Amino acid sequence: MKITDVQAIPLQIPQRMRYAPTSTGLNTESDGHVLVKVFTDEGIIGLGEAWRLTPRAVATFIEEALKPKLIGQDPLRIDWLWHKLYLATFRYGRKGLVLNAISGVEIALWDILGKACGLPVHQLLGGACWHEVRCYASLPPYERPEDAAADATQRGSEGFHLVKLHQTDLESVKLTREAIGSTVELAVDVNGVWTPRQAVCMAQRMQEYDVRWLEEPVRPMDDYDGLRLVRQRSGMQIAAGENEYTHFGFRSLVEKKAADILQPDVIKAGGLGVCRKILALAEAWNLQLIPHSFYYGPGVAATAHFVMANQLSDEMEINVTELEADFIEPTFRPQAGKLCVSDRPGLGLEINDEVVEHYRMDH
Repeated sequence: MKITDVQAIPLQIPQRMRYAPTSTGLNTESDGHVLVKVFTDEGIIGLGEAWRLTPRAVATFIEEALKPKLIGQDPLRIDWLWHKLYLATFRYGRKGLVLNAISGVEIALWDILGKACGLPVHQLLGGACWHEVRCYASLPPYERPEDAAADATQRGSEGFHLVKLHQTDLESVKLTREAIGSTVELAVDVNGVWTPRQAVCMAQRMQEYDVRWLEEPVRPMDDYDGLRLVRQRSGMQIAAGENEYTHFGFRSLVEKKAADILQPDVIKAGGLGVCRKILALAEAWNLQLIPHSFYYGPGVAATAHFVMANQLSDEMEINVTELEADFIEPTFRPQAGKLCVSDRPGLGLEINDEVVEHYRMDH
């Protein structure tokens, strides 16, 4: 089998916000997606997804920098091709957009392998460790604390076992805990806004609200010495890793003892193979691993398959804000807070071509 073509399609699909400040109810600040298709001479098409920021730039990089190195290659040699792309892109950088692009292609290669073998991806990764995947509800940031609390309450009533806020104020944390009660868990992700000392202070003040973990509290987010300080002095579990790349990067995070929970992103960190290596690091250091997953396409399916083969945790993040239109079928949206992962070959999904054509940005 040989690769005959690689396509990367940038999409722009707005989100439908429950408590939006705009009259349309749509959020256009987080509407980017990058769909990846890898074609073969045997008619098998692999589907992947690259991280959504600057979708045109990511798609262009895939087609200009990665595609020429993939044409004519055997798509089943996934690890060999990953290293080929990784070494060939050295001059472009070792984090960010480059790894986002490689991740999207790598996911598509696993989809091809699964389809060629007639097996779901989680079987290829070692087999199912769980009957289903528990999803936690990752909320968008809200301007008003009462809106964050209201959305969290709704998500709890829908069956999610945990809600995660993207708020930086204590009032939101307080109101949310009061609203959801003690039966729903609470996590807080602040996306790197505080100095280490500020983060220690805020974490200590959050303890009375029974926050399960505080995520990426320190700026910059790769200040692992500062993050270790917060972990040691706050008394709260610290989660990090959505903005780290490859097992080489996670080695630094782990060696610095900067986090209790590792959060690699399947379509950012380098792909499924890389995330399996990060999982081995977590197991060796006796750390929990719960993947980051704030997107809607083949990346969600790939994350769910990865979690099925993750013996350390049956949890994954889900972006609960609905899209104006879904571009994959099935949509991999949880029911009662849980995902049942398909046993269909590969990732087990198809693309809604009409939606893709309507929302693509490269026309």
